[in-house]
Amino acid sequence: MALRNLKPEGVFLFRDNSLCRAESLALALLGSSRSLLVLTITGREKVLRRRFTTLCDSATFVELERGASLEKVHGQIMSSSPSAFLLDCAELFIELYGVDSVSAFLFRLKEKCAVMTICSESSVPDEQFRRLVSVADTVITLETHEGVCIADIMTYKKNGKHANMKETFSISEDLKISSKKYVPSESIQAQLNNPRTEILDMEPELGEKERDAKQNLNLPFTSVTKQSDLVSLRLADRKVRVGGQIIYTPDKEDDLDDSDPDDDLNL
Repeated sequence: MALRNLKPEGVFLFRDNSLCRAESLALALLGSSRSLLVLTITGREKVLRRRFTTLCDSATFVELERGASLEKVHGQIMSSSPSAFLLDCAELFIELYGVDSVSAFLFRLKEKCAVMTICSESSVPDEQFRRLVSVADTVITLETHEGVCIADIMTYKKNGKHANMKETFSISEDLKISSKKYVPSESIQAQLNNPRTEILDMEPELGEKERDAKQNLNLPFTSVTKQSDLVSLRLADRKVRVGGQIIYTPDKEDDLDDSDPDDDLNL
């Protein structure tokens, strides 16, 4: 299903950034025919009404109050009987009530109306975002490539299956969505086909004396490459075949019988 044809049902979770904001996409998906309630913070109502005049004229705004219980917030929302709900202050909501309580709140709310939640990369850490994903029906991650906005869309079905699609999109002033399947450019495709491998040189810079000392340092067990070298390791009386196979010839002093080894101790 194309981005422009997505139906706002259940919990929609948006992950946006400073280069590609999600407010216009979320409102465009809701459309002007829905009764919308926006939960936001002081000052944001004026910003949203100015940017999205047509849609926000009929919207109800509720300012989040510090100290208000989740039950009170839920009651404020339900008293308006909205068909859609937009959480415009997810980071503050999580700060006040905790991510698990917010997840449960959104899950409860989706039984009554469509739920839109915007989580910016800069304000909601990845760990908290993943907790919210657990209750989402649709997750839309926004990114930009070469100046084009791209939506990576993951939809989850009740049977546990999920579907993924990626589209470029634009939104007109009257909140109409134009989208098409994302096809990576040649430069991006080349990067995907030939991922750059970083080689990290952890070797410290050594002076001339240090380099000479390193080259002349003989470490044990590193220079044994032929039969004659085994003499230096006191293994001349052993039969050793180099090349990965070692044959051990027992000494006469070796205790290899089945008796109790304690019987061999001189006590």
